[in-house]
Amino acid sequence: MKKTFVSLLAAVLLAVWGTAWGAPRSVMDQAGREVVLPDASAIQRVVITSLLPLPSVYVLFQGSADRLVGMHPASLSAARNSLLPRVDSRVTRVSSSFIRNGEINVEELLNLKPDMVLFNANNAREREILEKTGIPAVGLSPSIEDFDSVETINSWVDLLGKIFQREDWAAGIVQYGRKTYEDIQKRLAGLSEKEKPRVLMLFRYSDTEFKTSGSRFFGQYWCDASGAVNVASELKGMAEINMEQVYEWDPDIIYITNFSAFQPEDLYENKGLPGHDWSGVKAVRERRVYKFPLGMYRWFPPSSDTPLTLMFLAKTNHPELFEDLDLREEIRSYYRRFYRMELTDEDIDGIFAPLREAAGGV
Repeated sequence: MKKTFVSLLAAVLLAVWGTAWGAPRSVMDQAGREVVLPDASAIQRVVITSLLPLPSVYVLFQGSADRLVGMHPASLSAARNSLLPRVDSRVTRVSSSFIRNGEINVEELLNLKPDMVLFNANNAREREILEKTGIPAVGLSPSIEDFDSVETINSWVDLLGKIFQREDWAAGIVQYGRKTYEDIQKRLAGLSEKEKPRVLMLFRYSDTEFKTSGSRFFGQYWCDASGAVNVASELKGMAEINMEQVYEWDPDIIYITNFSAFQPEDLYENKGLPGHDWSGVKAVRERRVYKFPLGMYRWFPPSSDTPLTLMFLAKTNHPELFEDLDLREEIRSYYRRFYRMELTDEDIDGIFAPLREAAGGV
């Protein structure tokens, strides 16, 4: 019944707003809603709310921050600690004033005069607020592809292609991600379980949180797609853990995400949280602790750099299998092709060694 009502409303709006909007059309968003949009040429002011990696994907798709007038403060903070401003410096001046205490302030949002809002389709409260404003709002979901990061990005780019009526450009980005995944799977085919490193994803590690990625979260996908075993696969989602579990798992490799300020050397020097002794853990003893890179956004969640994340993990997990993969050159080529940006050696060094200050957000 609700879907029928939404479809009828879309038809009415198409008829009523047709003259003002030029050539309105409707798209199906990832919340299962039919959203009426104006012609792409009339979408000149875009706000992105709580889907924090999306601004990086938007800039990848558009090639700039053009039309972007609002984003979440956490996205803005991430952008300022990334290479995103190198594509378009305007991204650091995008307003975040419409978010107050973690929620949308409707008055401030309306002051931005958006033609469209992009939001997290899983955020029901935000959806309700946006629907009441009357602003066309399109939901994109981080779990639309069951935490398959490559296909999640592909689905976002595909939807952006429909929104901005640039399906051909979207197809090129999608094809690159799929080919990267397929090429890596061919190399990994035939590996036995014993040949796969046992990996711990240190998702959040701070005075207040000690969490890993269990199944049904991005860490599980990264392990599966890069030829590794997730030691925490029996847990689900963002799972709270303790050092006793780490000792029991004794992982071969540890990856620290950029949602934590800790660096590999902190574990090597046993400077983790008070009472945590990392010195006996196999990954630490063998110095196989790695920080997730950070380019246009943090590489652990889906982002505009997602195909590169897959290359990084596959090569790190299986250096012999991917000995001929020049990751630095792949990064350089990817940025040249999709961001129209020439990276220096120092830029690439920075991607692999993100600063502590870049930690935080979601």
